Amino acid sequence: MNKLVGILPAAGRGSRLGVIPCSKEIMPLGFHPDSSYHPKHWHPVTTIELHLQAFKGAGVDQTAIIIGGSKFDIVEYLGNGYRYGLSIAYFYQEQLRGMPFAIDIPSDWFQDATVLFSMPDTLITPSSVMADLVEHHYARQSDITLGIFSTLTPQKFGMVDFDESDRIIDFVDKPTKTHLKYMWGCAAWSPRFSYFMTDYLSKIPQESPECVLSDIFLAALHDGLNIQAFISEGSQYHDIGTPQSFQSAVYEMAFQQKQKSLEAH
Repeated sequence: MNKLVGILPAAGRGSRLGVIPCSKEIMPLGFHPDSSYHPKHWHPVTTIELHLQAFKGAGVDQTAIIIGGSKFDIVEYLGNGYRYGLSIAYFYQEQLRGMPFAIDIPSDWFQDATVLFSMPDTLITPSSVMADLVEHHYARQSDITLGIFSTLTPQKFGMVDFDESDRIIDFVDKPTKTHLKYMWGCAAWSPRFSYFMTDYLSKIPQESPECVLSDIFLAALHDGLNIQAFISEGSQYHDIGTPQSFQSAVYEMAFQQKQKSLEAH
C-alpha cells in the first residue's frame, strides 16, 4: 500500500455565510469537555478539527491544507498539527480558480501517495466513515473510491449513479431535476488519479469557466479509471456553507453531545 496523506482545501472565501468573525472552517459548532485536564477544560468543536481527527483515525500522518489570502487564521489556530497527532503542511493558492486547482497545488508533495480527501467546511458523522472509506479503497484496489451519502437536495451537490457492484457510472453536478439520490462527499484516490488530475488541469485555458472536481472524476471515468462507491449506512453529511446549513450542523453536534451524556449516565 502507498503512503496515505490527507488533503483539505480551505482557500474559499465563505461568502455564502456573509460577514463572519473568522474562517468558516474554524467557526465553533459547539464545545466539548476534555477529560485529560483537571478540572475539565472545554474546547471548541470545529469542522476542520473533526476532519483532522478522522484522518488520524484512518491512518493519515501528514495532511496538506490549502489556504487563500484571508485564511491565515486557520494556520494560527491549528498550528503544526501536533495536538491532532499528525503534521500539517500549508499551501497557498494565490488565484482562486476553483477547488481542483487548489487540490493540485501540492501535487508534487502527494502524487506518489494514496490521498484521503474531504472538504473541511462539512460535517461527516460518524467520524469512522473516513477509516472505513480507506479500508474499502484498499480492499477494492480502485483508482478512486467516493464516500456516498443520500440527499434530498441534489441541486446543491455532485450527484452520482452507480451499478449493482457499486461501480460509478455517471456524475451530474448540482442538477435542477434528477432521479439520482446519492451525492459524493469525500474520497480516497490512488497516484494514478493524482497524475491524471494534474495533466487534465494543465490543459484548461486560464479564461475557461470554473472547473469542479466532479468534472475531473467524470473525465477519469471516461478515460477508463475504476471509480467505486462506498456507502456507509447511517452516516450523515452536512454542508456548513450557508447560515441554515451551519445552524443545522450546530443542532446535530448538540444532539450528539446530549446522546453521549445520556449514555454515560
